[in-house]
Amino acid sequence: MKKLIKNGTVVFEHEEKKVDLLIDGEKISAILAPGSYEGEAEIIDAEGLYVMPGTIDPHMHLGLYKPLGDAFRYDTPRQAIGGLTTLINYHRGKGNYFETVKEAIDDGENNSLVDFAISLGLCAKVHLKQIEGYIEELGITSFKFFFDKQDIAHLFYDIPKEEALTLDKADLYYILKQLREISPKLLLCVHCEDPDVFRALERELKEKDINKYSLANFGKTRPTFVETACVADSMWINSVVDGNMYVVHTAAGSTVEMYETLKAKFGGNVTLETCPQYLTLTDEAEAGLLAKVNPPLHAQSDIEALWEGIRNGSVKTMGTDNVPVDKAKKYERGDDIWGVYVGFGGPGMILPVLLSEGYHKRNIPLHTLSQVNSINTARIFGLEDKGEIAIGKDADLAIVDLDLERTITPELFGYSDFSIYEGMTFKGWPKYTLSRGEVIQKDGVITAECGRGKYIRRSI
Repeated sequence: MKKLIKNGTVVFEHEEKKVDLLIDGEKISAILAPGSYEGEAEIIDAEGLYVMPGTIDPHMHLGLYKPLGDAFRYDTPRQAIGGLTTLINYHRGKGNYFETVKEAIDDGENNSLVDFAISLGLCAKVHLKQIEGYIEELGITSFKFFFDKQDIAHLFYDIPKEEALTLDKADLYYILKQLREISPKLLLCVHCEDPDVFRALERELKEKDINKYSLANFGKTRPTFVETACVADSMWINSVVDGNMYVVHTAAGSTVEMYETLKAKFGGNVTLETCPQYLTLTDEAEAGLLAKVNPPLHAQSDIEALWEGIRNGSVKTMGTDNVPVDKAKKYERGDDIWGVYVGFGGPGMILPVLLSEGYHKRNIPLHTLSQVNSINTARIFGLEDKGEIAIGKDADLAIVDLDLERTITPELFGYSDFSIYEGMTFKGWPKYTLSRGEVIQKDGVITAECGRGKYIRRSI
């Protein structure tokens, strides 16, 4: 049966408007004047609610610390509670990508509650020879470059050093150039932290008598300029080849300032992404080293600069950098700043953070937040059927109660046994989440079965 979402306020790209939405199967089939539809349909009454595009999270590491199939099965339901309808997972590592990606797709389609795509990490020289095959055979159009793995990729991926990419600025130049020659639609996602600097700072700090259990001291190994200088260099290189570059997990306010200074001449196709943790927590966070991550958490001034970047359009997207992990794994190598593993779970936090911190506390318009939540992300990553409320698009929707408050407690941790947001209350959550027209979450209860998610093939 068709579904009619009526009496709600729909959040479009540049405005909010009272209209009704008709869903036929998996698609939005009509946008109607309120009360004008006279046919048969299942009614979803959105009185007092706001209908937004479902969240698209372009930055996850499912399968890094826990089995991929399990991560899809036990983490995507939590993501749906936060309004997520599509994710993009970073796939990297050992083995033949043509084989391992197909295995990852099977893991997702057998276990995920929501639709998903894949971005590929470029770690070995052979990967550059196979890019056109990844596009044509696997439907992948976004790739990742890791400055933080410069000179050590072979150790992470268990390959001979001569077969690994160096992952220096020369590699960045040649990869951006290669992708641009194939198609301007191809996207290179770049982890921007200068290893020449942060490794020197790590050595310097290790020689000092410091509190080795301080999150703020970990941040001193990678202060804000380590990211900002790397982004500036990369933007310049990207402009030389007219590339399409995406800066993952922007954490530094100085990076936003630098981007705004250079973008008129060198901005080109450069996108800044940030994450919920960099919009909510500082290096004094109560979670301590459970919140250890690269790049690190910084100061309140960085938080405010990132929010202003969202307001003015400099920061265009958000990803969680979500990696399901347990405390035992985090502390496996030790419990100080040198031993604790980086990364943490943060499933489904994009929309609640945007609404609670952006809309309620900083008065950023809902349509601006919706661009960051989904619209920009779909366009940048080539998700043609996703991201906005328009006729013919997938009916991926978050029907939001702006006044609904939830406190992060263990049932909202996802596939982890801790959360860096534990005890924090966020205002603004979806009452309903719809994926391709199906209600998969209502009032915090999952209403669909895992294994319904589809792999999204992209093309150029």
